[in-house]
Amino acid sequence: MDQIFLYNKAKRYSYHEFDTACVALRKKLPPGSNKKLVVLSSQPELYYFAFYFCFTQDYIYCPINIDDTIPLIANKIDILNPGVILTNENFFLSHWRETDNVYEPMQLPSFGPCYLCFRETEMPDNFSTDDIRYILFTSGTTGAAKGVPISNANIAAFTDNMQELFEVVETDVIANTFKFSFDLSIWTMLMAWTNGAAIAHIPYDDLRNGTYNPVYELCSIICLLPSALRIMHKNNILPQFSPNRIKHILFCGEPLQDTDWQLMRDHFNRSDIYNCYGPTELTIYCSVYKVEGSPQTHNRVVSIGKLNIGSRAYIGDASLSEDGYVEGELYITGEQTFNGYINMPEHSGFVEYNGKRYYKTGDKIMYHREEELYFYAGRVDREIKYFGHRINLNNLEYVFSGIGPISETAAIFSRKYMTIGLFFTSEPGFKLEENMHLLQHIPSWLRPTHYFPTPQFPLNANFKTDYSALEQFYDRYLETKYQD
Repeated sequence: MDQIFLYNKAKRYSYHEFDTACVALRKKLPPGSNKKLVVLSSQPELYYFAFYFCFTQDYIYCPINIDDTIPLIANKIDILNPGVILTNENFFLSHWRETDNVYEPMQLPSFGPCYLCFRETEMPDNFSTDDIRYILFTSGTTGAAKGVPISNANIAAFTDNMQELFEVVETDVIANTFKFSFDLSIWTMLMAWTNGAAIAHIPYDDLRNGTYNPVYELCSIICLLPSALRIMHKNNILPQFSPNRIKHILFCGEPLQDTDWQLMRDHFNRSDIYNCYGPTELTIYCSVYKVEGSPQTHNRVVSIGKLNIGSRAYIGDASLSEDGYVEGELYITGEQTFNGYINMPEHSGFVEYNGKRYYKTGDKIMYHREEELYFYAGRVDREIKYFGHRINLNNLEYVFSGIGPISETAAIFSRKYMTIGLFFTSEPGFKLEENMHLLQHIPSWLRPTHYFPTPQFPLNANFKTDYSALEQFYDRYLETKYQD
């Protein structure tokens, strides 16, 4: 029986079926130098297929979310200038000028009907596509979305580091809970494809709604956002995974709190747990911490460990904290660092130090020199002055998370009114105003001005807390409050 590459609920797709579909698609594509393939679909199978095709046929994988706005999709496509767009939606016939594209329907073996969209006239790129393996866009939470090209050399360096971490074998099934615009989905596909293993597709809606999915019990390796773990716990999904099958659990994309680690340890006491760190620009993740025994933490946040082999760090605006940590902004250079955004000036996001170009992560870290461990301490741009004190909103969130029945928090600062709004989730029926004694040990200057209980936080395309949506709500609240 042919090895399975993808499980999607009751459906199974073998490596042979992927290979057959690749041959069919390759025959349909015209010759040309533009190897950028955009995939845009409401069907997850097409993203897995596009990845497989690009990585086996030497094309450039460019996933775009179909639930992005039409203007954002148009902007990303203009930046990418793809040679072909693969979609199983007749998307462009509804939203694109037909005069600019050539459409061709086709039946993709095992994957059903789809459309290929070509430009009538091939346009030259304004950036080099040499050695590029995939292009993702940042979420745009700190400004306009930026195109991040990751090269074959970046991928090779990352894969070498990953293979040092643990072994993936053909019998493994790796869970993918991420949207395809998030590079952790590429980690899932890459690890499966390079080792002959399988992927279990898990829609985020299943986690959020507590929906039963038969692929849970197949999984042997899981990579999660900590916030997704909390949702799975809330919806009683964790017991649906087999503790005897789960070998490795990786966290990435958000700070991992000690309570998150304990929750996973309670359910999977024989699994290896890793905490990873790395923005898209540094090829999926560039540091790893394997938790052995009790985790090393700072402000209840688990260490992000040591840098991958081939990566080097410089701490910008460094200072020594009272507890002996070096703190500052993390700059990274090395084999996993991308070469620059495709739609930005050449040196955007980089600094020169000792003759080398370092990527400015925008992340504040604490570095323990004796243990040689890094700790994530929030975004540099989330530092504020409040009642004469310099505080980081991430640290404020850590302080309030876990107080009594409070579980998750998100802090928003208004520079106009110099106030802080704290959004929080908690057990049903909990009213903070009736339990202010829980805050008695928190200094007054660290307490928010306004509190907003909420059943759940709005999420962006990558399932992270959508701070921009909370900012808009808080702005409207303040305008109404102070106008009255």
